[in-house]
Amino acid sequence: MSLEEEDPRSFFMQKVPQDWNRSLRGQERAVAEAVRVLDGMRAVDATIRVEIRGEGGGTFFLNIAAGRMEAADAPSHPPFMTVVQDRASFERLAAEAGDSAMAMLGGISGLAGGMKLTRGRLDNLGGVKGCLLFEVTGAQGFRVLTHFGAAAPPERPDATLSVDPEAYRDLRSGLVDPQTAFMSGKIKVAGNMQLAMQLALAALSPD
Repeated sequence: MSLEEEDPRSFFMQKVPQDWNRSLRGQERAVAEAVRVLDGMRAVDATIRVEIRGEGGGTFFLNIAAGRMEAADAPSHPPFMTVVQDRASFERLAAEAGDSAMAMLGGISGLAGGMKLTRGRLDNLGGVKGCLLFEVTGAQGFRVLTHFGAAAPPERPDATLSVDPEAYRDLRSGLVDPQTAFMSGKIKVAGNMQLAMQLALAALSPD
């Protein structure tokens, strides 16, 4: 039925309430999902260790209690993850993230936006054991070493993930999702393939 042929009674008695309630159900689903993710974030108690190597760097502990994060000079828990960058890589990522520190954390993993750490994701990451190097190639690229477990990172990574600048931009903008990038060869893996896939599954699992 065209707009000109709409019957006023059916339009206002049926169509308008149906569309209204459809919109309401959509909002209810969005709220339920947001509450689920929020509850997952509030269930996190953990520590992330960050090492910046080079002039002006240092070791920093990001302690999370009931989902809230505070920076400290000592860990409140054995770190489940250590992130290592040199000063140049830190500056490159910080400049790209602008005012959003969470965007920087997303940039470390090559994900669009910022990564949320929920209890489910933490449990998945807890099953990952090893050290992985993520690098963006090229003159403006960077390298980030991520080690899983409380021990100090080893000198050499177990696996390396490499992307070129164009693929990294596509990942960060959301034009390409990580799974597609893996399958198409835009993300190149060297070393322990099983570790790389374990990390990908844990990091990309639903919030």
